[in-house]
Amino acid sequence: MDPDNFSPSLRPWSVTLSPPAFGHIASSRRVDRSDEEVADDLEVDGAASKGKRYDVRSLLRSRSLSPPRRRSPRLSPPEDVSDVSVDRRGRTRAARAARRDDERSPSRPRVKKCVRDRMASADPIRISTSPSDYVVTSSGWSGVRDTASTFIPARAYYLPELLGVLGMTEIEWDGQASRPIVDRERRVIGVLGGRPRGSEYLGLTEQAAEVLEQTRSQGSFQPNQRTGRRGDFTAVTVGISYGNGRQAPGNLRLRPTLLWTMHQLFAMSCFARISGFANSLFRTWNPDVYRLYETTLDALVGNHDSLRRNFLRRDSVFAAATFNFGPNTITNPHVDTLNLAWGWCTITALGPFDPTRGGHLVLWDLGLVIRFPPGSTILIPSAILRHSNVPIQEGERRYSFTQFSAAGLFRWVDNNFRSDATVNEEIRDDPEAQADRARARRTRWMTGVNSFMRFGA
Repeated sequence: MDPDNFSPSLRPWSVTLSPPAFGHIASSRRVDRSDEEVADDLEVDGAASKGKRYDVRSLLRSRSLSPPRRRSPRLSPPEDVSDVSVDRRGRTRAARAARRDDERSPSRPRVKKCVRDRMASADPIRISTSPSDYVVTSSGWSGVRDTASTFIPARAYYLPELLGVLGMTEIEWDGQASRPIVDRERRVIGVLGGRPRGSEYLGLTEQAAEVLEQTRSQGSFQPNQRTGRRGDFTAVTVGISYGNGRQAPGNLRLRPTLLWTMHQLFAMSCFARISGFANSLFRTWNPDVYRLYETTLDALVGNHDSLRRNFLRRDSVFAAATFNFGPNTITNPHVDTLNLAWGWCTITALGPFDPTRGGHLVLWDLGLVIRFPPGSTILIPSAILRHSNVPIQEGERRYSFTQFSAAGLFRWVDNNFRSDATVNEEIRDDPEAQADRARARRTRWMTGVNSFMRFGA
């Protein structure tokens, strides 16, 4: 007989069971009657027992089981007390649900309340610009190259010249506390992210600098990797890209030995931690754009089996990364025009140098010279903001690690994994589709920047 399926014809707790089954009942079902009542009503009838009555207490003792205890009657509280208790529980559940909904809202990052409180109390860097002050392509996807009127000569710019003749403002940042860059309409267009508290993370960034120096001194690099338009230092970019004549997204090509070396760096805990922290800053300060990066990279690697992530999914939503091996990573004024126009890139400064005398991040369009200590991370829209570094002192070394995603990747996914040329050919005879596409081009840039978090909202 199934012990959990009693027959309606049996009196309550008067069942006929074999001795082995009784042990199961005693251990899995609580009996709310006294030993004497159970002994009177319960017959154990098995093949070996032949109707013999068993003493319940002795059988329980033989199986090392405690006799069942009588359950105390449950007293219902007065109606008014019960109503108050139910009402209180309901309010508590509603409050928890509201907090969950608040944290999952598209307008807010999934962060703890204490972190949101620190964000609200952060000291913002307020600027007077708005989206109309920046120039992007007609499609709204990416930045544009310098023209004669916007070109800044590619040379070193020192602090006295920047703060004196050029009249820029120095931001004396400690490199730890987060400080958002807020435009005149309260959009957070970038953030001085800082670094985690404690010495452990600083130790990891120091290890990363040592690894970059060792790799540079022992590695074999191509001439175009030893110097470039951004400056006279060794740099290698790894990851997924699309544009510059490519027919489809693909992994950036490197010599097999160098590619293996880069994958060794990605596997190191110091770079995984740096990437994970930058990823967290991005998710916290720009949640909507972060989700765009996340879903785009997921779609790319899900649709193209050959594409490889640099890090685990939880550690980075960026498609590509650059190791700047230095030993003197000082960039000339430039914009990364191939990146997403309203997207952010991460920059982590590394190396032994005095941040009060050099290594500053210069944001030319904003007139800011930001003190940038080693081990700290900054996120900016590098496709629209011209940026460079202040030279460091003689004998010092500076490296950096950056992450970004090319605008072409977002365009490819938005076109349902097709090129612009393919889509335009398909809708050549569809005026309505052409009008929709033209409308998207006109509104894309403002839609993107309006997804930025509003400081104090």
